[in-house]
Amino acid sequence: MNRVSELRPKATLLKYGKNYAEFIIENITPAIANSIRRAVLSEVPTLAIDEVVFLENSTAMFDEVIAHRLALIPLYIDKETYKVLKECYWEGKREECTLLFTLEVEALGEPRVIYSSDLKYEGPLSSILPENIKVDIRPVSDKIPIIKLERGQKLILEAYARMGIGKDHAKWQPVSSSTYKYKPVIKLLNPVCNEDCEKCISVCPKGVFGIEDGKLKIIDPLSCTLCRACEEACPDYIKVRWDERTIIFKVETHGTLPLIEILSTAVESLERKLDELTEKLKNLVRAKV
Repeated sequence: MNRVSELRPKATLLKYGKNYAEFIIENITPAIANSIRRAVLSEVPTLAIDEVVFLENSTAMFDEVIAHRLALIPLYIDKETYKVLKECYWEGKREECTLLFTLEVEALGEPRVIYSSDLKYEGPLSSILPENIKVDIRPVSDKIPIIKLERGQKLILEAYARMGIGKDHAKWQPVSSSTYKYKPVIKLLNPVCNEDCEKCISVCPKGVFGIEDGKLKIIDPLSCTLCRACEEACPDYIKVRWDERTIIFKVETHGTLPLIEILSTAVESLERKLDELTEKLKNLVRAKV
């Protein structure tokens, strides 16, 4: 194997769930890792309610507060529809990507709670969505409470959802967390146990160490948070360092988009910015020449 191929990034999936992923990337710098992390948080276009028109509000809650609550409801988008809306946003046609939701609820008999399930998707304001795709746009959960109506109170409104990015407002962030850490490198200087072993094990908040056949053993090295409490408690037994070329990522979503879609769009966004920067630098050089 040549040196070029050895330096190519290598990704390995550690954990994967519906809304959570943990993976490790080798041969990557912290600068690139942080760029990916920030792009996931702030550069992935998603859909959120951006404007609310109140037709009737006899509740005890101000219009602005209700609008703020509606904006923070995560909206699920199916894959095909998302591709269309994402390109629409990147082409600068944000207003043409506007989608309409309505809500009309009245507490006739007893008090009742308005949930996200009462928010109904009506469709786009323009013909941006092809007729041959099946559109599935809805709140991620039907059980998000919005407001409680007392008997006789009514709420009627129109909510306009638009594409945006987390850099502009947190309501457009597709994830609840996007973090990374260096891969821990733990070395046992003296694995033979004595009365200090229990102390080495108990000070670790993540259960990284254990005892096997009378020897100190590393059970779960990737769970290490690099707090180095074990090293401080047992400097003669444990040495903790980290690999600056190997990064562990953890990403958790709201359920608005699949994880793979979020990650690929984040990288695509970075590529678009780099292409734009390259073109500007070329134009600068041409102008000098």
